[in-house]
Amino acid sequence: MTKLLYIQASPRGSESKSIQVADAYLETLRAQNPMIEFDTIKLWEEDLLSFDETQAAAKMKVMTGQVPTGAEKPAWDEITAVANRFIAADRYLLAVPMWNSGIPYRLKC
Repeated sequence: MTKLLYIQASPRGSESKSIQVADAYLETLRAQNPMIEFDTIKLWEEDLLSFDETQAAAKMKVMTGQVPTGAEKPAWDEITAVANRFIAADRYLLAVPMWNSGIPYRLKC
């Protein structure tokens, strides 16, 4: 079964043109493949992780073959939970508005 991760990066919700276009694409995709699974991340509603000293220490332990312990363990578990949403997807769809000639800062987090 195909899984699609859909990232809505506009704070305008249903008023966003980029989300409207992406939703139209999804309707067509769903009609062609009714078995497709969707996981939607609404960046402006999502409780995004902060990346602080604890998360950085956990990352460095993993990168050097160590296991995060203490406060690093739940911090790393949060990071891997987000990463697993991306890893589980076979396809990605991003609804990204033009944002001062760039992308919204929440997408950069």
